[in-house]
Amino acid sequence: MSDTIGILGLGLIGSVVAARLGAAGFRVVGFDPAVSQLDGIVAATDPSEVFVRCKIVILCLPDGNIVRAVLNEAQSTIQEHHLIINTTTGDAEAPHSQMIEATIGGSSAILLEGDALLFIGGTEAQISRAQPILDTLSSHCFHLGAFGAGAKFKLVHNMAIGLNRAVVAETLQFAEALGFDPNQSLEILQQSSASSTAMKAKGAKMLAADYEPPQARLTQHLKDVRLMLAAAEETSAKVPLTQLHEELLALAESRGYGKADNAAIIEAYREDTSCSD
Repeated sequence: MSDTIGILGLGLIGSVVAARLGAAGFRVVGFDPAVSQLDGIVAATDPSEVFVRCKIVILCLPDGNIVRAVLNEAQSTIQEHHLIINTTTGDAEAPHSQMIEATIGGSSAILLEGDALLFIGGTEAQISRAQPILDTLSSHCFHLGAFGAGAKFKLVHNMAIGLNRAVVAETLQFAEALGFDPNQSLEILQQSSASSTAMKAKGAKMLAADYEPPQARLTQHLKDVRLMLAAAEETSAKVPLTQLHEELLALAESRGYGKADNAAIIEAYREDTSCSD
């Protein structure tokens, strides 16, 4: 396997993927028109150059529409020897036959530590070729089936995580409304059976309105929640809590917290103190 890996998209996730690969000795060639600083990364001028220079290319893009647009732009340079690893939560069908998926369960901070989960979809042969890269990113890899299984299970995972965050936000605001000191309430709850990973990770951020820099943006989770609702409609699954969750996230986004850390869901419970994106 070549020690040169391409990355398209160098935002919160892509920059961490690049950092972990670089620390493991891989040479990284990357492209992202929105990112000017590419420390430790060889900058490409466009997606096609990344495919010309790299046999394995990782996609860390915001959504499935952008994935398709980028692949269409680079189509003339994608050859049979290429392997595309898609980390984006999107369509259940591969937009390219040489693609596997490795959707990420966890924030950029968790991925940086190597503790994120990877939900893998694709053929055994493709995944075997990608395994050294996947192992570099995380020791928690789960092959869930053909392409599409990874994206679907990412929605399952994110549903649980997101609803936990919403519960933390609602609980802390309820405690404050009853006259309790919210910081003391959080301290007590974290020592009880009511505690959760989401409470430990986001509770203090919620109380301090500490949303920068974001570990995972609120608008990205809202995108995932809308994918959950679409999947639920297709399968007749009952998801009333997720329907309410979408309303809360949309309200927080409308108040200017879309680009903030997803702990900002608590702003849906507060008086309208809109911020600027």
